[in-house]
Parts: sequence; structure tokens; C-alpha cells
Amino acid sequence: MTAPKTPRLLNLDILRLVSALMVMTFHYGFRMRISGEGAGIGFPELAPLAMWFDTGLLIFFAISGYVITMSAEGRTAYDFAAGRFARLWPTFIVCATITAVVLAVWHVPTLDPPTVKQWLAHVVIISRGLGQPFLDGAYWTIAYEIIFYFWVFLLIATGLFERGWRVVVLAWLAISIVNEAFIGSGAIQKLLITEYSGYFAFGLALYKVRQHASLSSLCVFAAAVCWAIATPFLTEPDFIATYGLSRSAVGLALIGPLALAAVAVCATAPSLRISPALAIGLGGLTYPLYLLHQNIGYAVFARFGTDQNRWLVALVLVAALLFVAWVIATTIEPAARRAIIRAAGHLRDGLGRLRQRTA
Repeated sequence: MTAPKTPRLLNLDILRLVSALMVMTFHYGFRMRISGEGAGIGFPELAPLAMWFDTGLLIFFAISGYVITMSAEGRTAYDFAAGRFARLWPTFIVCATITAVVLAVWHVPTLDPPTVKQWLAHVVIISRGLGQPFLDGAYWTIAYEIIFYFWVFLLIATGLFERGWRVVVLAWLAISIVNEAFIGSGAIQKLLITEYSGYFAFGLALYKVRQHASLSSLCVFAAAVCWAIATPFLTEPDFIATYGLSRSAVGLALIGPLALAAVAVCATAPSLRISPALAIGLGGLTYPLYLLHQNIGYAVFARFGTDQNRWLVALVLVAALLFVAWVIATTIEPAARRAIIRAAGHLRDGLGRLRQRTA
């Protein structure tokens, strides 16, 4: 199965890793001590800054909107789905298995030990669909990514990805605004990612505008920017409810534009003077590092951390996570991806021959 080649955006590869490190800093430097997941260990000196580093999630979603739109260009719905499955599923299963083993040995104080049933439910990635909690708190964002992929898949399958994307995105943003501001439906929020739709839509529209900057495309892009900038204020009550802290209005007004600007600059500026292999390698660390860091990190701090050695534990932990992420990204992930793409190609060709014989 061959797909049209798309250029690597080396700047975005680097930004992806920076975003993952930002989220890691948010979890270890801010959340861990407040939530008790690190058994009281934390980094209060980092907290005033780290509490803003969940902005890395906004950057992730905007990058995803851009890169997924670029990778879907010119593909069939089948090829797109096979490519996304090959990219996400093998690494997810490996990381979920590692997480389950670690948490079975070193518990997170606020969580029940994992069960075999819980681990098996992750074969579908969105384990909550099978009534089982995620093994790691970071997995909810992967669920949102999959939902976004599903809608892109439908747009490709119906032919709307090329000719009708403007109407679809504007409708998506309109529903998001109505739901977040007035209706408050949890089902709509999850199905249409209404809390973060502005960021996905921003990335999608940015790519489309770069391909063809028509007035209608620019209007969709502007609508996505406006909604993305507004949403931190609407999601802040959830932050307050979780952590018991309110963040400044100035900060909330800045994180959206800063996240969007970072993605726009990295997507449009000339590539950094860095080896492509190095940039791609660093970007490749992002997905396994993101999947592994949260609950494994909490478990390690709870088991080994003290107020005296916490910085050393953090250094060793991050180094170990980067090493494991590197092993997965350079060995398991590419081999599994090639095998799945090859199998998907054989299946497609076999179905094609079957249709020809029965026609």
C-alpha cells in the first residue's frame, strides 16, 4: 500500500517533543503534589510556572490538526485509517503493558492496582468504552485524537474532506460554542471534542489556507483562532474544581495565542538547521514518552522519592523514560507499523480481487 509522500516538518517534530516535556513538567512539577499521586512528593518551587504547562496539550491538538490534514491529503479513507492504526496501536499496546506491569509492582497511592481485565480492555485503546478506567491519566487525550481521526476518516469517505471542509468545520465550531456556552452536554463534548475543537480546527484550517488562501478559507481559519483563544476561559472551572486554584485572566488570555503562534511559526518557518534524522528521532520519542510518563512517574516518586532526593529521582526517571521511549520508537514502532501497513495492503488487494470476481 503506497501513500503520497508528504514533507517532514522538522520544526513540528521538535515542537511535539517540547510539548510532551511541558506536559511532563505540569504533572510532576504541579499536579503530583496537589493530587497526592506522588505520596506527597512534589516540586513546589516549580508549581507557579508548571501550572501553566498544560498548554502543551493545546499545542499537541493544534499540531495534530495540521499534520493529520496533511497526511490525509490525497489518501483514500482506507489508507488513512490503516496508517493511523499502524501509527497508534502497536506503541499504545506496548506502553500500556509496561505501565500495567510497573503499576502492579509500584502502586500510585490514589489508584487501585491494575487488573488483567483493565489491561485487556486497552486493546481497543479507549478502554472506558469497555467499562474499564485508563491505566494512565494521559490516555484521555489519545481518545480525543482517535475521535478526530474518525471524523477525518468520514470526511474522506464522503468526499467532504476536499470540497466541503469549510462548511463542516464552521458547523463543528458553532456546535462547540453552543454546547460549551449553553447546553453543557457531556456526550456532545466527547463526541465532537467541543472543549478543544478550536485547536484541531486551527491546525486543519492552517494547512488548508497554506494550500489555497481563499477568503472563505481565511474566514474558517479566523473562526478557529477565535474559539481556540476563548476556550481556556471555559475550561478553567474544571481546573479550579480539580486543583482548588484559579489562574489569572491574563495568563488564560495568553496561553491560547501562544500555543497557536508556536504551531503556526513552526509549520510555516524554514526548518531549523538541524539534522533531519535527529529532528525526526526526537519527534519520534514524543508518543511513547507521553504514554509512559504520568502514572509511572507518580509510582516512582511515591516509591523512591523523598524531599532530599526528589531532584535526583526526577533526573533518573526522565532519563529512563527517554531511553525506553527511544527503544520503542526505533525498534518496535517502525517494525510493527511496516507489518500492519503491509497486511492492510494485502487485505485491500485481496478484497479488490474478490470484488472483481463477483462483479
